[in-house]
Amino acid sequence: MIKRIRVIGIGMGSPDHVTGEAARALATVDVFLVADKGPAKADLVAARQAVCDALIPPDHAYRVVEVTDPPRGPDAERDAAAYGRGVREWHEARVAAYAEVIDELDERETTVGFLVWGDPALYDSTIRVVDALVERWAARGLAVDHDVIAGISAPQLLAARHRIPLNRIGAPVHITTGRRLLDEFDPGLGDVVVMLDRHLACASLVDAYPDLELYWAAFLGSPDELLVQGRLADVIDEVRRVRADARERHGWIMDTYLLRQPADAPTPTHVGPASTPFPDVETWEPLTDGVVTVRPLAAADWPVLLAETNNAESLRWGFDDKPLSEAAARHKAAEAPREWRRGRVARFVIVDVATGEGAGVLMVMRMGPPGIGLVGYGVVPAFRGRGFTARALRLVAGWVFAHTDLERLELGHKVGNVASGKAAERAGFRAEGRLSGRLPNPDGTRSDEIYYSLGRPDH
Repeated sequence: MIKRIRVIGIGMGSPDHVTGEAARALATVDVFLVADKGPAKADLVAARQAVCDALIPPDHAYRVVEVTDPPRGPDAERDAAAYGRGVREWHEARVAAYAEVIDELDERETTVGFLVWGDPALYDSTIRVVDALVERWAARGLAVDHDVIAGISAPQLLAARHRIPLNRIGAPVHITTGRRLLDEFDPGLGDVVVMLDRHLACASLVDAYPDLELYWAAFLGSPDELLVQGRLADVIDEVRRVRADARERHGWIMDTYLLRQPADAPTPTHVGPASTPFPDVETWEPLTDGVVTVRPLAAADWPVLLAETNNAESLRWGFDDKPLSEAAARHKAAEAPREWRRGRVARFVIVDVATGEGAGVLMVMRMGPPGIGLVGYGVVPAFRGRGFTARALRLVAGWVFAHTDLERLELGHKVGNVASGKAAERAGFRAEGRLSGRLPNPDGTRSDEIYYSLGRPDH
């Protein structure tokens, strides 16, 4: 009858990485329960057995029982809520599978062990499963003791192999998963450690943050250990190649990496998410009136940003006369999906339906008192004078009031920018007044601003 469960961290695959406490715990276990991951991960099974063979005394009898792991489902296709439900259901199925095996153990097999790669506390679900098992037996009046023995984790070994500290003086460390990296990344997070990244999410940061330092490793602690380090934009193709070759050889990949701002980068400030995010960009349905289509701005839309900004008319009404660089346009476009998911700014591209070409850009930024959205827009010179701005404004305003918590949209333009004001009025915005000297000019002077607003129709 079971009396004790031990969750034992066994490091990253080498007996040399198992702590003394963990080695002593291995020698107390009667039955190890392990999830059957299938033939594709046979080398993991061999490494696990090598740890047991090296550290469990020959005179200690034990056995290993492989428990079929319940199917988890297509995590990548789920939104956050569905992902959470899926993981909880998977945990419940795991608990049921393990409980069934434990209930059938020989009465002399009183100590059950769960072997966990790395450190159990960091990212593995085994602790949650064991807690549920203990609660299940407690409900039946059976007291089962359980403990957790720490192991060397992937982030620890990653830093050691690259001969770097995991963080810098006075800076935080943020640990996340590949699934969440693009939603969460912000330079203000400090050093970011990424685990469980099936699709190498950091590749999507190259345009926005090409100068990040990448410290990447795969199969840490094994004879097949792989390391790559360098500027993100310079080494990402190498990582892709090395990763693909390793996956081809092994049938799977287990990698971890650290993203770090370059040493000479200014100290960033982290901007957290808005209280109410914008609706999920992944479920977006294009807005169209048959003449223009409006959709979320994506990384590939940077040429539209560049064309809309770098022309005489836009620079004339801008705050300075410096053209936008290609690097800055790429950065802004690549950042757009993350700004959207954080609920800070919803950036759109205006598309000419007749040609499919990007005709301009539009944004709605949460700024000022709660419920206020600040609107900005611009059209590429070749598409000006065709009413595209007013059409896009009407489409986006309708979407804002139907799908967000914003109650009022505001916009403004410099005195003299007649075309901008006419577009706003045709879209239903109402001029509210003139703010003296509010907007800076390229020559250092200041211009008055004509201010407009549009409120939620039902208010």
